[in-house]
Amino acid sequence: MEYVKVFRADERDAPVIVDPEPYLVELPRLAERLPSGARAFVTEPGHYDFGSLRCVKDLQFAELVTKEAGRAQVEILLTLRGSKWKHSDDLVLRYVDVVQIRAEVTPLSKYARVWPASRRFGDLQLDEILPTDVGCSHELKLTGGVIFVESADLIAEWHAFDPAER
Repeated sequence: MEYVKVFRADERDAPVIVDPEPYLVELPRLAERLPSGARAFVTEPGHYDFGSLRCVKDLQFAELVTKEAGRAQVEILLTLRGSKWKHSDDLVLRYVDVVQIRAEVTPLSKYARVWPASRRFGDLQLDEILPTDVGCSHELKLTGGVIFVESADLIAEWHAFDPAER
């Protein structure tokens, strides 16, 4: 990521440090160059407010689907589940006219404890959307990897879930 900072001080038990502030300083300038869907999503109140129900931090990776969309276009659907402790909705991102996708899974630390229910991509730490010649790029830093998509635009939809089912 160019502006958003996400890092761990060491491999063991140090907390992950997340800082969207450098990005938020640049966002007014960047937002005017973003396609409409990406702009609406990233400038939504609460997007980077860690106490907000619509904050992306701590959403849980669920599914990444790539499909042919017709008209020689590729579409990607990324589903992020809301944490029952923090969110009231799941988030589905639909990337239209995709030109690039990269998904990297971080190697497990030698200190990692893996249980049957352990998730590999993990939780979203933060994201960053930047304007490109094609439309926009969206980079998502998760506790267990990184997802990068470049597309003409993205559409974000929040869907309510029942916390009792999680």
